[in-house]
Amino acid sequence: MAKYKKYKNKRTGEELYAFKIYLGTDPVTGKRIQTTRRGFKSKPEAKSACAKLELEYQQNGWKKNQNEIKTFSQLFDIWFETYQKTVKHSTATEIWTRYKRYIKPSFGSLRLKSLRVSYCQKIVNQWSSKYRAYRAIKNLTAQILNYAVTLEIIDSNPMKKIVTPRTKKGLLHKREDNFYSKEELNYFFECLDKIGNQKYIAFFRVLAFTGIRKSEALALQWKDIDFTHASLKISKTVYIDARLKRVIVQEPKTAASKRTLDMDAKTLSILKVWRHKQREELLAQGFNSLSSEQFVFTQYLGNGLPSPTNVNNWLEWIYRKYPQKEITAHGFRHTHASLLFEAGATLKEVQDRLGHANVKTTLNIYTHVTKKARKNTASKFAKYIDN
Repeated sequence: MAKYKKYKNKRTGEELYAFKIYLGTDPVTGKRIQTTRRGFKSKPEAKSACAKLELEYQQNGWKKNQNEIKTFSQLFDIWFETYQKTVKHSTATEIWTRYKRYIKPSFGSLRLKSLRVSYCQKIVNQWSSKYRAYRAIKNLTAQILNYAVTLEIIDSNPMKKIVTPRTKKGLLHKREDNFYSKEELNYFFECLDKIGNQKYIAFFRVLAFTGIRKSEALALQWKDIDFTHASLKISKTVYIDARLKRVIVQEPKTAASKRTLDMDAKTLSILKVWRHKQREELLAQGFNSLSSEQFVFTQYLGNGLPSPTNVNNWLEWIYRKYPQKEITAHGFRHTHASLLFEAGATLKEVQDRLGHANVKTTLNIYTHVTKKARKNTASKFAKYIDN
């Protein structure tokens, strides 16, 4: 519907007419399309121009806008504007980061109509020799180019015509020993005790003795820890928003990730020591941390949330201080699972403890039970048969 308005030209003083009209919603961006035209000498002239504009829109739609999308980078911007509304914020950030880091350097400035299968094949071959997640990068590129086909900017998707290279074991081989044995874990905490950093002691104790993810641990608030009933509530996680350049707290990716875990007495005792120490440190910096909303693990200076990458830095510092077998932060989750199996926990118990949506995930990830557990399994079988 159009709106008409009489106005006076400030330079000449002449009375003129203008109209503002809503033409619809851009199917590409989802934005409302409104336009204003001015300078008509009469209202009938303005109405005639408005009717002509509406007719042009109905006949031509968004061909003009689509023709303006010439490069891959322009296509991504249009595609992403809609895509980010269909997924969680963290997923959108992950896709945005993947595009900026891997795809844009090779495709961003290229004109869509000049893309050839041979070029796509060359780039995917390069990705396969450098990146473990090259298939995901290739699939994202193909997904974006599919949108260009849908918009009739290109006739076909060249990325769908390439031959996907085979996985190279040397590049993609995952560490099968990214966990500690009981003895190695005890030594790690002996080293932490010598260092004396209460935050590190509490943080890695929570990872190793609950099996939660580092992003879940960083999202913990003191209200999530029930010291009376010895339990821990997991209801949120953190991630780094690469676009906003800050740490964001959000709900876990699956319903199974929301869980309440029993905790042992020593871990609770260590957390109490850390809570007291944290209050002292933050008070000295002018922060009141008595609120139950206070996060359990914060930055060394200030009361901000550390990012998951900060945890990697903590570990690197510890390993430099006390050289030993090195595992990743996620390795403490593997450690918890392995030692649970070794202690006799059932597959279902481990699944619930780790917050996996289905038991298949537990089986796929934790087929690497410790050597000691394997030997125990063989001994149990022999003992049962021989008796």
